[in-house]
Order: sequence, then C-alpha cells, then structure tokens
Amino acid sequence: MKAHLRMLGLRRQATAAQTSHHGQPPKAIALTVVTNTVRRGNRAGTLSSEELPGGTLFPVLGCITSQMRKRTVLWLYKDDQDKIPRGSLGMTKRSQNSLRIEPDQRVAVEFPQSYSFSVRLPAAADLPIGTSIHVHPDIYQAFRKGWYSRTAYALLTTDKGLSVPVRLHKRPLTGNYVLCPMLVRTLCGLREGDTVQLSVLARVPLWKQASWFTNRVFARRPRRPWVIALGCFLGGCLLTVRLFDFLVELILRATLRSQPLSFRVIQANPGDDDLRDTIRLHPGAFPALALSPGGQVILNWAGQHMAVRALEDHNPVDAPASVEVLSSVGLRLDTGLLPDGFPAHLVTRIPAPVRQALNIPPGTAIEMRRRLRPAVISQLNQLTIPIAGLILAAAAFPTVRGWPLVAGALAAVALGLAPLRMPRPPRGHWP
Repeated sequence: MKAHLRMLGLRRQATAAQTSHHGQPPKAIALTVVTNTVRRGNRAGTLSSEELPGGTLFPVLGCITSQMRKRTVLWLYKDDQDKIPRGSLGMTKRSQNSLRIEPDQRVAVEFPQSYSFSVRLPAAADLPIGTSIHVHPDIYQAFRKGWYSRTAYALLTTDKGLSVPVRLHKRPLTGNYVLCPMLVRTLCGLREGDTVQLSVLARVPLWKQASWFTNRVFARRPRRPWVIALGCFLGGCLLTVRLFDFLVELILRATLRSQPLSFRVIQANPGDDDLRDTIRLHPGAFPALALSPGGQVILNWAGQHMAVRALEDHNPVDAPASVEVLSSVGLRLDTGLLPDGFPAHLVTRIPAPVRQALNIPPGTAIEMRRRLRPAVISQLNQLTIPIAGLILAAAAFPTVRGWPLVAGALAAVALGLAPLRMPRPPRGHWP
C-alpha cells in the first residue's frame, strides 16, 4: 500500500513537472516496418517527423515491441529525406534480422517522456562535475527511477543531432532552463540560450536480453535456439567469475584511484573496425587517465560498461578524412564532422563493433576510466630483478632447497615474460 502511494506521488510529480515546464508525455503508437537503406552502426529506426509534435529533437531512445512481445531498446531518427511514409518505421535489413522482425510487420513503438529547456551558465562557486547538469527539483523527481533511487539520469539531445547521457542534480531554479558546465557545452557544441531536450533513458532489464549473456561467449550473435541457450548458460557462469574481478577492481579503485573522464565519440579510422576491442585516444589524453598506450579502460554509457584497449590515434581530429574516404566507408554521419578548433584531447574514436555492443550512436559522449587490475599486473614486471636477487640470496642458505627455489624461479620468469603477452579485454558487457 505504501509503495502504491509512493508511485502515485511520483506520477503527480511528473504531471506537475509537465505543467510547469515544456514537456511531452510518453507516447506509444503502432507502426508498420518498412525497409530503409540508410545504414547506421547502432540499432535504429527512422520515422516521419509527423508522428511526433513539432519541436521534438532527434535521435531519442525509445522501445519497440514486436508480436512476440519482446521489448527492445531502439534509437529513433527523423526522416530528413521524406522517404518514410507516415505510419511506418524504416529499418535496415540488419536491424530487422537482429530483432527478428519481418517487413510489413506491425510493431508498437514507445516514445519516452521529454522536456525542452534553454541552456544557461552555472555559477562559478557551484559547477557540476563531469557530464552533469543542474535542473529544477520537479524535473529531478520526474527522472528518478523510483523512490529508492538517489540519482537521476536523462538523455540530453541537441539540435545538432547529438545525444549524451547526463546526470541530474537538483537546484532551486526559477525558470525553464538548465545549467550546463563548460565540459557539457564543449562536448555538445552548446552556447548560452540554445535549446536542449531531456528525455527518459529507455531501459530493458539486462537479464531479459539474451545478448547480454551470449556476447560474453561468442563474437557474433548466434541464431540457433540451442546455441543461444548454451551461450546464456556459459555467459552466466562467466559472469560469476567476472564478479570476483569486479570486486578486485573496486578494491584497487579505492586504494589507487581511477578518475573518470568524458570524451566526444566519433567514428573510428577506416580499417579499425577489425579491432573489436580497441579504441583510439589523443596522446594527450593518456596522462590525464594515468594510462599508457595499450592499457585497458572501462567505458561507461548510461550504466552500460565495457572493457576495451586504448591506443594512440595516429590520425588526430585536426586532419579529417577526405570525401573519397568517407564515401568508401559507407556510413551516414548524422552529426557531421567536428567543428574547427574542437579540443582534440576530448575526442575518442570508437569502432562500430564496440558501439553495437553498447548500442550507442556515433554522435554522443562517453565516460571512461583506466582498468586497474591489468595495470597492476604490468607493474609487477618491474619486480623481476628484485625477485631474482632474493632467489639467489636464498640459494646461499643450505636450508633453502627444493620447491621454494623452483617456484621463485618460475615466478621471476613469468614476470619477465608478462609484457610479451598481448592483453585481451573481456568480451561483451563488463562485469
């Protein structure tokens, strides 16, 4: 009974936020799936702009439910070329096969609750940290997951087609505006007075997604039912092992510290899509992350985590690809190229396989921090000579013989050969 009253209170708070701010309630419509030729790296659909009220900024993160009653998160884009008729949802063949949807099939598309605000600058004495913004308390309550949650997240969409997950902090604001720090304005290309849209991050419980388990085992998504069942079983077993790794990472993070930093995501260099577990950063970003090239980082996009390897970007943002190279890549750049003078140390190149695993668009921002366990293991290599010296010193004592000397020699050899092994990040979501 108390939980029901709390839910009623949250609904009243959301209704009050809609009346005091420029908001649009959640909406669900039935659409017919048609084949679209516009290719995107993430799981997406295109629809006519007439399906939603004017002023809606795209892309937004919604949900799609097929006749099999399988609810899946889907990115929704506006049809700029007027090729998708009203009442239809354009999807590529790859997206249709991934969601097991046939052409001309009726699906239910859910649009999230959203609000429109203008951008203002925060006070110097109260700056949001990272990709965080200050909002009105009613908006903060509307975006909370529930009464038990102390944090609120939203998807910030700009008129340039960028969608960035941000953390909300409540402040006693008096108008229809939000306070954005310099980092958010730089990553999103915002200026004071611009209009942004905050929408609810559509989520589906991860345990209901078979790919959340199978991606830990298989590089490609299986299609046979018995292979999917086997992948879910092995992925669940692997998850229990990674939970111990996650606990070790938290202990190391508390002792050695690992500061998270946010970067603007752009598409990878041509040819880097074969590196399914590798991203590229500007050389100036590695000291800020306390990381060496070739080390591992943990990506975080709206609560989705993935461990990848970080390499130096040999093609910085100051040298964009030519028109011929972009045409040979074959992907549509919804957000266009970065503006001139954009800080190169705030840019990361993420290949399509990583973006597909996290289901994020090319035009967004992502948070990352160094992964400490591989970094600690690599530092143990510097103990090779001291351990070898201790072994030789122990060999001088007549009482030290047998297996202790053999174990010490093997440990010294293993530490000496450790840098020769190429580290491989764990596959799929992390942990």
